[in-house]
Amino acid sequence: MKKNLIFRLFLLAILFTLFHSCIQDEIYSSVDPTSKEYTSKSLWKEDETYIKNVIKIYFENESKIKKVNGIIYWDYATTVGTYNESFLIVPIVENGKVTSVLQVPRKNDNIYFYFTDFSNHMAFFQNLLFSKYKKKAHPNNNANLAARDIICTTSYYSVWMPDSENLPDPETGAGHWETYSIVKCKEREQEIDQCIGIVGPNGECPGGGGDPIGGDSGFPYPENPDPENPCEKLKTQTTNITFKNNITSLEGKTTDSYESGYRIGTNSDGSLQNQLLQNKPGTQQVDLKAFSNTITLMHSHYDGLYPMFSPGDIIFFNQWIVWAQNWNSVPKNMPKIPLNNLTFTLVTSNGNYSFNFDATSVTPLPLYTQKELENLDKDYIDKYLNKAVTIANVSGDVSFNMEKLEKEFLKFMNDKMNMPGLKLYKTTENGNVQLNLVNGDRKETPCPN
Repeated sequence: MKKNLIFRLFLLAILFTLFHSCIQDEIYSSVDPTSKEYTSKSLWKEDETYIKNVIKIYFENESKIKKVNGIIYWDYATTVGTYNESFLIVPIVENGKVTSVLQVPRKNDNIYFYFTDFSNHMAFFQNLLFSKYKKKAHPNNNANLAARDIICTTSYYSVWMPDSENLPDPETGAGHWETYSIVKCKEREQEIDQCIGIVGPNGECPGGGGDPIGGDSGFPYPENPDPENPCEKLKTQTTNITFKNNITSLEGKTTDSYESGYRIGTNSDGSLQNQLLQNKPGTQQVDLKAFSNTITLMHSHYDGLYPMFSPGDIIFFNQWIVWAQNWNSVPKNMPKIPLNNLTFTLVTSNGNYSFNFDATSVTPLPLYTQKELENLDKDYIDKYLNKAVTIANVSGDVSFNMEKLEKEFLKFMNDKMNMPGLKLYKTTENGNVQLNLVNGDRKETPCPN
């Protein structure tokens, strides 16, 4: 199928556009560019952990890596909107001119060095370092150099591309997202428009490139000496003010007659975006959708629903993790999605709960038929959750033994919808408490605060 047909058939989604109003006062610094000490001169927020690690590996192996003349200006390295230690691009300068560009992608536990001479990359850095944004003498102080005001825009475009000509629903069918980014910097009436964010599987842009230095094995990338455990990762998501405000909002909606929800995502500068979710047309159900920058999805169960994740919720979380895993498997999809950072939270009148994922890969749940889903829901209620329900004789009011309900939910998961790596937590004002079964009994394990 031709791509122009696909573009007509599918919505071009501009996920987010970030505007930076930047003051660049260190463009042509007196700092020695050959120094091993890194001080960012970028106009954008960068993944400095990755940049510093790459610099360290480069200098440890410089005799093996360096293949071109010139000086690498590490302080101007950019990770083009990625923050998961996966990619950088940096200019190489000789005699006041950008002569080539070094790209360093990471694949699994190794990084690879590519020296390239793409004209658009070199022009971008040439303009950034030496022409349009070069310092000029400040009229009020000849000893200082004045900054220029620069407005830079990074636009991210995502398009759903089907894997076949059957045109599946992008939320449920076979397909994948293709994401592109364009950086624009404007000074007065002049503008540059250079795409530096579209890279191939080995970090190259279309039309150039070469074999990586170090061969197919590359250079080992240092492991995280103290990786976060699931509790720490969940704490990061559930202690920020955006999450807490959403909890308060959803707790006030449990008396409504419909579900409500929020989606929290990350912008390219690391800040959070927060979106109120709509309901599926004609239903009481919230319309849960995730994108490549989504880190947390939250929704409420109104009074009258069971105060626990439903089988449909479990299926959605499984599909979200599977989708993210498939996204990560496409080399050009950037940034990659850390599966262990994704959080799915439920708010009820009887307590709040969160799922997260603690594994490196996930197995999809079965593709249930409508009849199978109906039977699953019936078993879930009749054979499990109703064991924790009490109905008052006179008023008919329903109450829940929540510890028993949590136990029955975990038993249902084990028996009917087992998903290795899924973790269940009770999310409270005082922190998160992991819930699991030990020899058939419910066990609480408080997360450290």
